Amino acid sequence: MCGYVIPGGGRMSVGENIRRYRKSRGMTQAQLAEAVGLTEGAVRHYESGIRAVKPELLESIAAALSVSVNALKDYGVETAGDLMSLLVRLEDSFGIVPAADGSGLSLNPKAPRAPKAAMAIELWAEKRVQLENGEIDAAEYEDWKASL
Repeated sequence: MCGYVIPGGGRMSVGENIRRYRKSRGMTQAQLAEAVGLTEGAVRHYESGIRAVKPELLESIAAALSVSVNALKDYGVETAGDLMSLLVRLEDSFGIVPAADGSGLSLNPKAPRAPKAAMAIELWAEKRVQLENGEIDAAEYEDWKASL
C-alpha cells in the first residue's frame, strides 16, 4: 500500500521510485525521457525531487517503465502511526480489522469491498509462497508488486 520502504527506515519518494524502476529496467534517463517526450534534464529533476511530477505525466512514466502508477507513488506511510491511520480509514470499506490478540489483520466479509480485497490478498499470499519456494525469484516478485 505504501511506497517502497527502505530497509532500516525511511521511504522512497516518487522520484526515487522512478529512478529505481528505470534502473531495474536497464533504462537510461535519456531513454526514459525519449519514451515519454521529455528532456533528460527533466527526468533528472523528477528523479532528484527538484520538480514534482504531474499526475498525467506520472501515468506516461509508469507506462514507459511497465509499472502501475501506484508503484511510483509515495503514500507517506513512514511510521506505525501512519500505518494505523491508513488501516483505520480502510476499515469501513474494506473491512480490515485487527485480530483480537493484535497478531494480524482480517477482513470483515460484510464490508462492501472485502470480497475483492480477500481475492487480492489471496493472490499476494500465493506469490509469497512462490517466492519462498523458489518458483519465482526476487526480481519477478518485485515486478509483480510493481504491476499492482
